Amino acid sequence: MGATRELLLPLTLLGCFVIYYLADQPFWVVLACAIPMLGVYAVAPAWAARSVARFDRDAVTILARSHVAALRKRYARALGMRLFAPPAVRAERKAMVLAECGETRAARAAYREALDEHAGRAPLRVMLGYAHASFSLGDDAQAISMYRKLLATAAGLPGVERNLAHALVRRGQDLDEALQMLGRAEREPGDAVRQNELKLLRAIAYAKLGDQARAKELLHETDESLEQTAALRDELRSLLDP
Repeated sequence: MGATRELLLPLTLLGCFVIYYLADQPFWVVLACAIPMLGVYAVAPAWAARSVARFDRDAVTILARSHVAALRKRYARALGMRLFAPPAVRAERKAMVLAECGETRAARAAYREALDEHAGRAPLRVMLGYAHASFSLGDDAQAISMYRKLLATAAGLPGVERNLAHALVRRGQDLDEALQMLGRAEREPGDAVRQNELKLLRAIAYAKLGDQARAKELLHETDESLEQTAALRDELRSLLDP
């Protein structure tokens, strides 16, 4: 149970001591203050469980409507979860909210907390959240490490192999393996932007391996009108001979 609940008993005892001995109030006043605190202590586990279940249910609906502002407000109202849920549960929900709100760095810190609290038994969704946040922040070493763990556990997770390949190419590491993964990703259905991105990543990998001819060939096959992949195209050109 959450650390907040564990503080209730010592705080209640301290409050009773102050009220009775220092404030010199009658014993019925002590009881009037202590009983509600003890009541909260008793119901905290059930309150937390209900709060988590309701938050999860509402979050699905909110995300389906792409209403990010409502998700943050719903999280703020989940007092039972935020106060009394286990630390790993709190950290995971906080990370999810932050990630959906575009606060990637804060989300990664929360996912890291959740990983630490799970002590090596983190669910896939926590590992995936941490990996994606690390990838988005350009921390390729952490992203690669976590994506490899995910592939070893659940190889079919969407986007994992593609992001792993992208991180490997950015880092200039295991490029032959990255090319194999990118080739598989290109054979999957995808829009024009994604296909262009994959082709440019393959070209960058070839350029880093010293195969300029193949890199230039792939560059010519890409669509230069797609602004979403302009940064990758610029990176590739910087690697190619003038």
